[in-house]
Amino acid sequence: MFKRFQMLIRPVAFLIERYQILKYVPGYTTKLEGWRREGSQVFHDQLNRVSRELATGKAGSSFARYRLKNQSSHKLSDEEIAASPFGVGSDTTAVAIMYVVMASACYPKAQEKVQEQLDIVGDRERSPMFDNYNSLPQIEAFMLECLRWRPMTTLGFVHCIGRGRLWQSHATRMFTPTLTAYKSDPERWLNSEGKIRDDLKFPPYGFGRRYGLA
Repeated sequence: MFKRFQMLIRPVAFLIERYQILKYVPGYTTKLEGWRREGSQVFHDQLNRVSRELATGKAGSSFARYRLKNQSSHKLSDEEIAASPFGVGSDTTAVAIMYVVMASACYPKAQEKVQEQLDIVGDRERSPMFDNYNSLPQIEAFMLECLRWRPMTTLGFVHCIGRGRLWQSHATRMFTPTLTAYKSDPERWLNSEGKIRDDLKFPPYGFGRRYGLA
């Protein structure tokens, strides 16, 4: 489903975006309509489960529970309640968690430092609390580096260098695409005192204010 989403957000991924008259051609939209039904069913199955748990008093705390209980005041349709959390979480939270796991496997020494700091703050039986936030700079640095190393947002444009240059013994030509530093190094986010640096920006969503597109 995520691969479909990545394909569909590309401009003019389907000719029907440019020539809307194609929606009247019999059978042309069969694939898209099937994808929509399949995706909608997945969303509604989850929402219906929360609805049943809410009716029996077994629903735990969740966005779906809050939205169902406040559906009329927020003027939300079932489709909006069911689909929007998946759209928000599928390409951000889930992907970020996968990258953290991948970075832990690829860079075990960095992961060991995180574990050492966790063991100092607590133990294997208790998760850190928000009160421990300032005592866990290694964890914050590890997460920041994961988001820099493998940005979870799928949008963007390829940048190219304006002139040839020598980089780490590799000669590059003009207009060679430039890539984010391939090596993950959480230490780049820490200063000499082991605290999070305040002179680096957090890049995954850009450097300025986020604007919604109407």
